[in-house]
Amino acid sequence: MLSTLIDRLDQLEAVARLAEDVPDATMVAVDTIDDALTRAAARGVVVDERAREGLMLLEKMTEPDTAAALGAVLDRAEHLERLSALAEEVPDVIATVVDILDTEYAEAARNGHDPEQLLRQTFSSLSRLSELFQSDEFEALLDSGVLDPEALQAVGSLGSALVESQKAAQRDEIPSRGVFGLLGALRDPDVQRAVGFITTFAKKFGQNLRS
Repeated sequence: MLSTLIDRLDQLEAVARLAEDVPDATMVAVDTIDDALTRAAARGVVVDERAREGLMLLEKMTEPDTAAALGAVLDRAEHLERLSALAEEVPDVIATVVDILDTEYAEAARNGHDPEQLLRQTFSSLSRLSELFQSDEFEALLDSGVLDPEALQAVGSLGSALVESQKAAQRDEIPSRGVFGLLGALRDPDVQRAVGFITTFAKKFGQNLRS
């Protein structure tokens, strides 16, 4: 054994010299770490706190549910890249839309329209409609039968007749009629149908008033 040690004496001397250098190397490493910690503290970084938070974050990231969620996100990395590229284009799209709106606003102003007033009127109308829809009167209107399809059809027929009569009056196509003219008009089947409708309406309306 002594012969073996003597044969390796040069190696032992190298190890001894290395051991002598270890304290100095350790001190240099400690000084380097202390300097880094000092610079971090000057920037307001608390290394111990960061280390604790990092360990807590690592613990949360390695939980089964979190790991599964991260895996699902990584599986969709290609979609995320496309979404990121799209997000980069959003500012240009917004700028284009703003330019279009500015152009339309200026055109409307040249034509004598006030878009701001139109928006105010629109919001005011929506507010009033909202109040109307929540009122008891609107609920009564829904239950009254006025909005029944057949009632609306009858009102539509009345409106069409009014428009056609107005056009005929403007063209001077409506003759003047006296009492005997009215009696003669009663022989017209269409007039008889309208008179029958009116009398039936009067009867039903009277019954509703009575009840």
